[in-house]
Amino acid sequence: MIRRLKFASPACFLILSFLLRLAQADSGAQSGQSERWAPLTAGPIVAGTAEVNPVGTWWYSAASYFQKLADAKYVDINTEGVGVGLGKNLGFNASVPVIPFPTDNYYQQQQYWFKWQINRDEETHHLLALPAFGMETRFVDQSGDDKEGVFFMAHKRFKPFELYAQLGAYSDNPIGNGPGAPETLNGMPFNYAISFEDVLSDAHSAGYVIEAFGQNQSNVSFYGKTNAPSWGYFSIAPEIEFNWPNKKSFALAWDFGCFIPVYAYNYVYGFTPMINLVYYFNWKDKSRMSQ
Repeated sequence: MIRRLKFASPACFLILSFLLRLAQADSGAQSGQSERWAPLTAGPIVAGTAEVNPVGTWWYSAASYFQKLADAKYVDINTEGVGVGLGKNLGFNASVPVIPFPTDNYYQQQQYWFKWQINRDEETHHLLALPAFGMETRFVDQSGDDKEGVFFMAHKRFKPFELYAQLGAYSDNPIGNGPGAPETLNGMPFNYAISFEDVLSDAHSAGYVIEAFGQNQSNVSFYGKTNAPSWGYFSIAPEIEFNWPNKKSFALAWDFGCFIPVYAYNYVYGFTPMINLVYYFNWKDKSRMSQ
């Protein structure tokens, strides 16, 4: 019994602390706060945000993590990235690896995507107010494996919390295997992610993020019957974040965490430490926009 109490005490403390912050957030909403709350934070890493960059602003990401795939090879994600605001609720992002790796051990992944912000979350102090919604069209080249995808995102601010949701799917193009060899046709990878962010300090955009995300590839394809096996995984990722330095027109956002696998089938996927550094330029209003 004593051992159980010792184990339960930290968990009970964390739960009580969270409930207290939730009560404070609700009391702040009831007090009639009207100023829009939108801190410039680093996370989450997996789930995207529904907003686009304000026109005239841009970010640059110089971070990476490596994900082990089912064929025991690795793919590097977001080695270098940049995002710009185009105006009219439109944005363009790109991620192009610049660090060379041996092609027999690693896949090089390039991503390009356009984003449309459907609406803005004007009320950031009430949980039940309308969140922001966005849509992306993505184009991926992974060592010759071309994919096109459509993603939908939602982002809800409820001071001091932020909630994110992402849902989308890719359609793989047939992969040529040389003269006379049959093409490889993968199924449609289905992606999903939800994230919870607790901003503990507005001044430093410091806090923590908990993400839950996964991917499943079925036997369905736009190009006909697939001849590649299905696979899938589900993971969680605890992260900590802060901004330093944080100037009027420049900020450097830091995010540290680890992917923790929950389950996987036909997929080799282990613990994956990650780091994300994002440089924000010309961010005068400090609204949080993410890759």
